[in-house]
Amino acid sequence: MRRIFTCLLLLTLGFAGADDKILSGPQVGERLTSFKVRVVSDDPQDQDFDFILSANGRPTLLIFMHNISRPAASLARALSTYAHERAKDGLKAYVVWLAADRNEAEQYLKRAQGSLGLRVPVGISVDGAEGPGAYGLNRKVAMTVLTAKNNKVTSNFALVQPALTDGPAITEEIVKLIGGKAPTLEELQVMSYPKKN
Repeated sequence: MRRIFTCLLLLTLGFAGADDKILSGPQVGERLTSFKVRVVSDDPQDQDFDFILSANGRPTLLIFMHNISRPAASLARALSTYAHERAKDGLKAYVVWLAADRNEAEQYLKRAQGSLGLRVPVGISVDGAEGPGAYGLNRKVAMTVLTAKNNKVTSNFALVQPALTDGPAITEEIVKLIGGKAPTLEELQVMSYPKKN
């Protein structure tokens, strides 16, 4: 009897943990609302910018970065390289940096531009480390990746420990929006260290 009770308890605990999905950002079917970023560039005239307004409902890839690590940078670089290549197919892609100190983040990003190698516009959220209030981004998640069309979320990836192995699932969601064939993990590995032009 004790063995049966123990098995039932373990099964119950297992099922309870199965539903504990980490959430970050708008979920599938929810609308993307406008928010402001400070675009990182060498032009001092750059003002606060709205990526959602700029995308204008077109297929969109949004990468929110809370924390940077080598694996996260590798994934962001591969996704931005792929998005850059697919821009001709109508894909709009942006990286949103989340940081408590905007000036410090801007200086870091300018210094690290070469090593980060991001090939899409990068902006620092004017809303600080929490990001846009309406987005409900989870600070325990290192990277939140959204795909959207017509300003509606079509996929959401809340990545606590992002790695290049997350890339194929994300690019599969992108090709659902713009067609084509998703790159393999091996192709993404090449994209994560693109040759300099």
